[in-house]
Amino acid sequence: MAHVDRTVRVHAAILVGKSDALDIVARQVLRSVRSVAAQHRLTGNYSSKLGILNVPGRIGTGRLVRDRLIVADDEAAFWIEVGHIQRIGPRRVRYVPGLHIMQKGLNGVPGVG
Repeated sequence: MAHVDRTVRVHAAILVGKSDALDIVARQVLRSVRSVAAQHRLTGNYSSKLGILNVPGRIGTGRLVRDRLIVADDEAAFWIEVGHIQRIGPRRVRYVPGLHIMQKGLNGVPGVG
């Protein structure tokens, strides 16, 4: 029974990966993420490095299954998302909270987040 379930999941993932629906949803999420990022824009560097990648899926061999990833190709993307500690002086630091841009952008698309 488990083999049948896995086979069905792989076939479903192949179909969805080839459909335009996945591209449409990925573009909706990217628009939402860009909207959230625009609220925190200082230089526009982060927003300019947002995009969609078409990548091999994790189900099956990855050759037939295609997934879409919304990515921020900024070197500080992780720290912007989750927060970090900033050194102020030789003995003082402060916590800079994360902006959670990706999470808020994903949550901004009904039925996805």
